[in-house]
Amino acid sequence: MSVFVFCLLVLLLAPTTPFAQSKSYPSDKFKQMDDLLPTPNEQRTASGAPGRGYWQQRADYDIKVELDDSKQRISASETITYHNNSPDPLAYLWVQLESEYLG
Repeated sequence: MSVFVFCLLVLLLAPTTPFAQSKSYPSDKFKQMDDLLPTPNEQRTASGAPGRGYWQQRADYDIKVELDDSKQRISASETITYHNNSPDPLAYLWVQLESEYLG
């Protein structure tokens, strides 16, 4: 019986915990809109939509893979073409390569 009472208390008290409060319904009903929405700038409008100065980086991948079943071998090569759409030059580009040998 005590397990049932505990579960009932948890269900009744859960909506009152701070974790159950939603960000879409702020607790201060009279909070100014400037505090809730971001300030518009060149990259984003006030609604969060892309603005005139918005840009995204782009990377194109050309992957060639050869499977040699008789020798149980995989050979591969990859060409990455990076497009800097930023108005600023990049001082460096970080590329992380990972390989896992399963043999």
